[in-house]
Amino acid sequence: MPLQDIVEWDVRNWSAALDFWTRHSVHDLGSCTALELGSRNGGLSLWLALEGARVVCSDVLGPTYVAVGKHRAAGVAHRVEYQSIDATKIGYDAAFDIVLFKSMLGAVGRSGGRAAQATAIAEMHKALKPGGELFFAENLVASPIHRYLRRRYVRWATTWRYVTVPEMLGLLAPFSSVRYRTIGFAGALGRTSAQRNLLGSLDRMLLDRLVPKQWRYIMIGVARKGG
Repeated sequence: MPLQDIVEWDVRNWSAALDFWTRHSVHDLGSCTALELGSRNGGLSLWLALEGARVVCSDVLGPTYVAVGKHRAAGVAHRVEYQSIDATKIGYDAAFDIVLFKSMLGAVGRSGGRAAQATAIAEMHKALKPGGELFFAENLVASPIHRYLRRRYVRWATTWRYVTVPEMLGLLAPFSSVRYRTIGFAGALGRTSAQRNLLGSLDRMLLDRLVPKQWRYIMIGVARKGG
């Protein structure tokens, strides 16, 4: 299955989350139960279902028809359940081995600010079984050039609540352990998929070692619930 179907945007950088999660998880993905939040087109649910997991694929208004089509085409729809779930009101208690999301907290913070983001993380923690894990990949505040270009060219960026690494670690305080890394700089600046792939490759090969950590625009990690 092409990574484009799983990650969709700046594939070279965001797909690094899949490798990181797999390396740092204690769970056998093939036998776990999982909840994807903010799914939209169902990419991360597709990835986990292909690994053999049983997944609740959710978004605040429910996943799109694209998500259902992807899962059917890949032959994994029987492992996926679709629900409408607000990340600040998940409604599950100790139900999942894994909860995961990609680029969602900024949207959660649009109207409710940091308090809503903290509520969402607390709800994720509650939804996990003892020893369960949160797989996350989130957009960071990043560099001055990222902030300028978002204001100038990204229609929704002025309302999206980007986080810093220290702020994200503060939000993850309910978890017993957090392992993370920051990646990506130039990949976000491409105007086309081809440009983003080229620039993302440059990030992975060179810029992630040269660019200051606080200028990188993605934070990926695994947070483990105690128990």
